[in-house]
Amino acid sequence: MSIAQPSETPARRGPGRPVSLTKRRAMLDAAIREFQAHGYDGASMDAIAASSDVSKRTLYNHFASKEVLFRSLVEEMGQRVSVFSKIEYSPDVPLREQLTRYAQDSARLIQDGETLALFRAILAEHVRNPKLVASAMEHYWRDEYGFAGWVSAACRDGKLRAPSPKRASRHFSSLIKGAVVWPVVFEQRVLTPREARAAIEEAVEMFLGYYAT
Repeated sequence: MSIAQPSETPARRGPGRPVSLTKRRAMLDAAIREFQAHGYDGASMDAIAASSDVSKRTLYNHFASKEVLFRSLVEEMGQRVSVFSKIEYSPDVPLREQLTRYAQDSARLIQDGETLALFRAILAEHVRNPKLVASAMEHYWRDEYGFAGWVSAACRDGKLRAPSPKRASRHFSSLIKGAVVWPVVFEQRVLTPREARAAIEEAVEMFLGYYAT
């Protein structure tokens, strides 16, 4: 699966400093590999520069420090999840269909090798240094990437009954992550289409069984 990226045209980062998006992409990709292999503390800016075929000076022109670089990866992870896990309430579409599509998109995201490596690197660092990750991801996690808004809309439409849309959104997120995300991340195995479909159907059924009117 290919992740949409910005067009490969020069941009600017500060007065008079052209930035090649191609080089930036190479540096971010190298950083994903380095952080996954060595963790945040063990990662080397020198190694990242060498792996992305840029000078150390160029790397620091783009990212002022290792922390800034890591935070850029965390922000990218949030953006990728937001793109693939976006959901808008459709009053004319059955809830089951909307939830299933949303869960399938989440499952497809984690099947991308590069995104999976990024996810593992960030998750490992979150265990060691939660503040480093949480501060960058908080605005994404706050409403479960917009899913809480979907729950609120379904409640206003009389299709769901959830005293706390945020809590309901976290319940569904936990069901989906437990069914199709964590097995891939921790067990390092790809679910078969049949396994993923069955797991998603069960998660949707449990959510609707509790919250549907």
